[in-house]
Amino acid sequence: MPIRFFRQYLSGADGDRCSMFPSCSKYAMDAIEKHGGITGWIMTCDRLMRCGRDEVNHSFVIEKGHRFFTYDPVENNDFWWKSD
Repeated sequence: MPIRFFRQYLSGADGDRCSMFPSCSKYAMDAIEKHGGITGWIMTCDRLMRCGRDEVNHSFVIEKGHRFFTYDPVENNDFWWKSD
């Protein structure tokens, strides 16, 4: 899976720059695992468009390791999904 490759090999070289928690790559893995490839990919694209923008003004902020992050898990964005 390309996301695992990114997380394992490229993300470390690029540094920890994501201002959201979980990181966008972790969010993508969670969304695809929970909702499948197509819906997960759409949710990932939506997250990437929101990352570091207005979302930081509307979501909860958490502190992890002396850094502050905008808290935006998959569960906060799939309220429209029918649950059984």
